[in-house]
Amino acid sequence: MTQLTTTQQKITTNQPLLVWSPGLAQRPASPVSRLIKEWQLMSDRNRELEIVNSWSLPGAKVAHLDEVLVRAGFNTARDDSQGDQYLWLLVKQATSDELAARIVLQRILPPLLAIARRRGRIVDGGIDSAIADILPSAWGVIRKYPWHRRPNKVASNLVRDSEYFAFVHGNRSKRYKVIPMDPYVLCEFVAAPEQELEQEISLDQLIAVALEQGIDPKHIEILRAVASGDSATMIASRYGVAERTARAWRAKAISELRVRTRCAV
Repeated sequence: MTQLTTTQQKITTNQPLLVWSPGLAQRPASPVSRLIKEWQLMSDRNRELEIVNSWSLPGAKVAHLDEVLVRAGFNTARDDSQGDQYLWLLVKQATSDELAARIVLQRILPPLLAIARRRGRIVDGGIDSAIADILPSAWGVIRKYPWHRRPNKVASNLVRDSEYFAFVHGNRSKRYKVIPMDPYVLCEFVAAPEQELEQEISLDQLIAVALEQGIDPKHIEILRAVASGDSATMIASRYGVAERTARAWRAKAISELRVRTRCAV
């Protein structure tokens, strides 16, 4: 469920462009509620606006920080290249500026909450524990994002990396619950017709499975480049290596992906 909605009216005053879902603020003590309240307080403060407008970002000066979220691709199409480029500039700034990092965190908050809901079903402590893990993970990912090497699909990269470091890296997946299942029900799953399992699986989904199975993290960027349609030539150019080396990296990464997922990629 989308947590923000973009208004269509042109803003000429310091009124917010985005409205948070009331359901997110129902628990005043939750980290999410505190983030929302903090954002609402800082979004039209002169100090923050002056700092943001000093960064020389594309477009006119902003009168409300929600405008920055919209320009950074919030609630826009997935192939919004301008929003992606704007977010990349923010992430670049965030390596040395906490306000920029705070804005980026707000930009990716909805998908982070979606991850927390999904992970909350299978980790000890439920959604509260998942939120407590994903938010600091995201902050660290934002502050250390390799913007010089990963200039595209920035929001997706941030969200995926945040999930990986929160729930997979360092064997944190050992915290998952073990759910007992009736043997009769289990037999029904095993005996299910093959056609019910024949569904299209994207490379991104396979990568997520491989992460759970402990794939070498250094192969993830290569696999994500492949998932994005990058050729060996493009990978070689990005990393400054020979095309033959890039092909070898790609083959090794795909080979491990096959082993980890037991799927013929």
